[in-house]
Amino acid sequence: MHIGFVCGPGIGHLTPVLAVARELVARGHRVTVPSTVEHRELIGAAGVAAPIYRSPLKESFRPEVRYSTQELLTAFRREAEQLLPRFEEIFAGDRPDLLVYDQATMVGWLLADRWGVPHVRTHPSVASNGHFTLWGRSFTAEILEFTEHQPDLGLVFCTRSFQPFGETFDERYRFVGPCIGERPATGWRPERTDRPLLYVSFGSLFNDRPEFYRLVVEAFRDQPWQVVMAVGKADVGVTAPNVELHEFAPQLEILRHASVFITHAGMGGVQEGLSAGVPLLGVPQIEEQELNADRIAELGLGRRLRPEDLTVHGLRDAVTGVLADVEMRDRLNDMRADIESAGGTRRAADILEAAVG
Repeated sequence: MHIGFVCGPGIGHLTPVLAVARELVARGHRVTVPSTVEHRELIGAAGVAAPIYRSPLKESFRPEVRYSTQELLTAFRREAEQLLPRFEEIFAGDRPDLLVYDQATMVGWLLADRWGVPHVRTHPSVASNGHFTLWGRSFTAEILEFTEHQPDLGLVFCTRSFQPFGETFDERYRFVGPCIGERPATGWRPERTDRPLLYVSFGSLFNDRPEFYRLVVEAFRDQPWQVVMAVGKADVGVTAPNVELHEFAPQLEILRHASVFITHAGMGGVQEGLSAGVPLLGVPQIEEQELNADRIAELGLGRRLRPEDLTVHGLRDAVTGVLADVEMRDRLNDMRADIESAGGTRRAADILEAAVG
């Protein structure tokens, strides 16, 4: 069977798709995941075809700009119009038996409608229905049109318990939990095992935050903590003996040892942190991340940090507070068990195989 994926160019959209694609390849299926050039090797390493396309949205995206939901949706629509001819060219003469497309890629459902092939929608973040929408704080008629275009089946890469209003989602939504997959081991180990470890990462798009990284250094330089930060290309300018800086960090390996995780609350990082049972402190930078950070706090799995918390003492108190919270630890263990029972990558592959009939 030939399975085609259409997903956004961001690594948070790509990571769960690649985990599922590897599983499908291992089961003998042929998989195509069109890619922007910077991810071609990553996708190729999964054993799938990775024809190249250019993403006008990614090329024009400026992480320092706080885009409104309406601006993002307009950009999604414009990109779909520009990319449709290229994706038709990619699959010309070799249309997939199943098309799997990201909730943020309008080009995916345009192709599905045009071709009339079986299709499944993926939700790398939380899903939307008539009771809840990811875009709720800036809802418009255009957003309603986008979110109501629902196929018969959707894969949601979080648990039903994490999904807001999860009980209102019917059998069309399959909550498979995080699909993380394997990543090349780097052999990373903590320098010390006698101290709690604070991990800080704002992902790959929102990591130009040198002022925040300096605040972390100042808050913990004289504290009995080990600190590991993924800072991208940010010029931090300061460090301390107990602080370890990486341009890109081996996140899964670090989370196995982490005591607390400060995150921008992108869904990928949130789900990886919860899978490791690590309490989360969210510092969101766009509306979707605000929703995730609020959900973390609502479920008692961590806290959302507000601007007034971003001081030396405020940050230190937040980190030590979640570490000392025994009830939070119990809730994290419950969520970790929920994630394990959701089925993850293997269940997602089972669902996709069954979708063709």
